[in-house]
Amino acid sequence: MSPAVWERSRLKYVADCNRHVLSESTSDDHTFKYVDISAVGQGTMDIPDDTTRFGDAPSRARRLAEPGDTVISTVRTYLRAVATVPETDEKLVFSTGFAVLHPRADVSRRFLAYVLQGDEFVDKVVANSVGVSYPAITATDLMSLDLLLPHVDEQRAIADYLDHETAQIDALVAKQGEFIGLLRERRDTVVRLAITERTGEFPVDKLGRSAKVGNGSTPRRDVDRYWRDGDVPWLTSAAVNLPEVTTADQLVTDAAVRECHLPMVEPGDLLIGLIGQGPTRGMATISRVRATLSQNLAYIAPDQSKWKSEYLLWALRASYREIRQKGAESGAAQGMLNTDDIRRIRVAMPLISEQSRIVSRLDDETSRIDALIAKAEEHIALARERRSALITAAVTGQIDVRTARKAS
Repeated sequence: MSPAVWERSRLKYVADCNRHVLSESTSDDHTFKYVDISAVGQGTMDIPDDTTRFGDAPSRARRLAEPGDTVISTVRTYLRAVATVPETDEKLVFSTGFAVLHPRADVSRRFLAYVLQGDEFVDKVVANSVGVSYPAITATDLMSLDLLLPHVDEQRAIADYLDHETAQIDALVAKQGEFIGLLRERRDTVVRLAITERTGEFPVDKLGRSAKVGNGSTPRRDVDRYWRDGDVPWLTSAAVNLPEVTTADQLVTDAAVRECHLPMVEPGDLLIGLIGQGPTRGMATISRVRATLSQNLAYIAPDQSKWKSEYLLWALRASYREIRQKGAESGAAQGMLNTDDIRRIRVAMPLISEQSRIVSRLDDETSRIDALIAKAEEHIALARERRSALITAAVTGQIDVRTARKAS
């Protein structure tokens, strides 16, 4: 059927939005896996490994969805976070930063999911968002966007075609992902061996004895003078996902630093995530800039006469799994570390000259592994671009899926 005879309709006429939420009367002990904006990409969704208690969950963990529903981020829409909720036995709860869309009976659920992932629709979401640093779209404006719909039989044919084609692409992506996982395991092993194989030769001590440890704060968002025209870099827990911190995506003012007693980290200081249901908690990085930070980050300012910052970073990364467990050991809330946990971390302390040799060796060995990881990630990015382009072409009628299927 030609797209010329497809019908144009507003989203609100073909799908319901945000039908179900987690009640405020839910028991604090009720557990689920919380999916936030960072876990969703355009057509992808990573289900976290950790479970969350309702009593410990952020207030935005409220949206419920059924398998086959589509979640669309209504905040930071430039991230293009749109994905289908998978079939799973896990109890999933989504951020209120998502709109959860459930198609009505006269629309193919699979076809609608593909339409909403397509570039044409996602571009409309981004274009209709309001705000510069934190663009967002209201649920009302989202549901007013239009889309083209063929007859339901054609919808099913397009969905069948895309199910087949995207499954092949997803399989290739999965294989590359497995390869990356193996490379990262190899990298972790290289780091652990370099840090621990000669530990018995060196003194071991608690980090707090030779480094200053603290954490930051978040100035009140409703106080304009803390944020407007700021020029002081302010780091969030997302910083620990970077190999090193060279810039910040948010800035605060000198007034915020002064009145909120924000600490300043210096180039060479280390950062470690204190909270996060994903991998953020316990991850470490090094700052190359002078900045302040949120309460979800700890900073470590090492005694430079005893530590080479890059060695200490490798040591923290080698102890990542052990560090993540310290929150539970100290009795803190689930999914949280504190600065005392960081001070109690025990690290081998070789001479500075030996630390330099270890850093040089690790830089060399991990760079080769990182190059392979980067190549595999490039293959994944290209495959996902192909997937997105194929979906867009199919749901807008640019290709005849029946002819395309016969040709393949």
